[in-house]
Amino acid sequence: MMRGFALAIAATFTVANFALTAPSAKAAGTDVDVDYDFYVGGFRIAEVSLKASADATGYQATSQVTTRGVLEVLLRGRSISKAVGKRGAFGRLEPEGFATRYSSRTGEQKLRIGYEDATPTRVTFEPLAEDTDQHAKARDQRGSLDPLSAAVAALLPAESAELCNRTIPIFDGKRRFDIIFIAPDPSRFDESAPPPKWEGKLTRCLGVYERISGFGPDALESEKYFPFDIWFEDSGNGVFRAVRLAGSTKLGFAIGNLRRE
Repeated sequence: MMRGFALAIAATFTVANFALTAPSAKAAGTDVDVDYDFYVGGFRIAEVSLKASADATGYQATSQVTTRGVLEVLLRGRSISKAVGKRGAFGRLEPEGFATRYSSRTGEQKLRIGYEDATPTRVTFEPLAEDTDQHAKARDQRGSLDPLSAAVAALLPAESAELCNRTIPIFDGKRRFDIIFIAPDPSRFDESAPPPKWEGKLTRCLGVYERISGFGPDALESEKYFPFDIWFEDSGNGVFRAVRLAGSTKLGFAIGNLRRE
């Protein structure tokens, strides 16, 4: 459960980190290099580093997740992921490959996703996965991106008004889920999700992690939607960065903070 939780929040924040960039910034190319610290119940549990670049012809991205604190003692998990793709008609992202390697005290697993015409067609595990009958079916994978390509997809030209009005469909090799950003709900604003202390104006969105398929027979229908709050910073050149993500989990209140430079 701890491993699944760590990977879920890392994937969520990886996608959330990339917001929207103005056409002028995109034409010249965009580079992102950021680090985040995650806490649950006040305890530090993980670090996430993320590097990516995108321009008019293609994109590439890498991310690393490292457990810290109590999670390091229990699990000692490490993961590194890479994605690469090209830009198709009208700037559409076309993934060409995704790979991730996860290691812990109990062993190591590698995953690769191959694509044809930007559609997942080959998923390979090392060692072989024993629960492939429970993974998301091909019909659910259509139109989805791997976690890192999904992050870059949010770099498509758009106005800042669309920051809290988008849905990103994701397939991570096993599970299909959506990350949804909508306008914040003032009724949810309370001291349990305080805004970060940050210089400059921040935009707050309500995020929703929505399970679609591939979560196994133990997944409860009542646990399909997982809301969280997220704050974006306008860097001033058309690029928005996620500064904080916060939401309740079964293990306590979770917070992910952008590490200050």
